[in-house]
Amino acid sequence: MKKSDFIYYILEGSGVWIVEDREFEAQAGDVVVVPAGKRFWFRGNLKQVCITAPAWEEQYERHIRDLEL
Repeated sequence: MKKSDFIYYILEGSGVWIVEDREFEAQAGDVVVVPAGKRFWFRGNLKQVCITAPAWEEQYERHIRDLEL
């Protein structure tokens, strides 16, 4: 996302976040902040809440690819 920061609060589970090719382990109770313009994705069994600031707008989203599981 070019415009918004993403803030994720992990409610349940655990997994790995990849932000700009750096890996970070995350588990319930953690907060993950991804600044605007950074490439990111995550894997694992996570139940999480996402907040964007400013509000998310589709026109600023950049989708790179779908991952096959």
